[in-house]
Amino acid sequence: MRQLEKAQLVGVYEVREMPEELRPFLNIQAKRENRQLRMSDKAVMLQVVGTASFIAVFLDTVGSVSELAARLHKQDTEMTEITKMTIERLLVDRKSA
Repeated sequence: MRQLEKAQLVGVYEVREMPEELRPFLNIQAKRENRQLRMSDKAVMLQVVGTASFIAVFLDTVGSVSELAARLHKQDTEMTEITKMTIERLLVDRKSA
């Protein structure tokens, strides 16, 4: 069985505040999802540890940490424990807002 790459949280951004160097990854994901970007959309940016690869995940498309884990697994990637805990808190906060 192949070793999964680790992905760590870089940040959670609204489209309007996305760092310029991360914007191309966000644009690629939006295109994959046939999504029209809105400035208020929030995205989680993950970096594959030891690489210059980033994974953009629109927060409104994630129902749970286990759902996100399954998506990442398809890309041979898994979240670090700290990233899992942080995203879990984000999802709980979003539901209570």
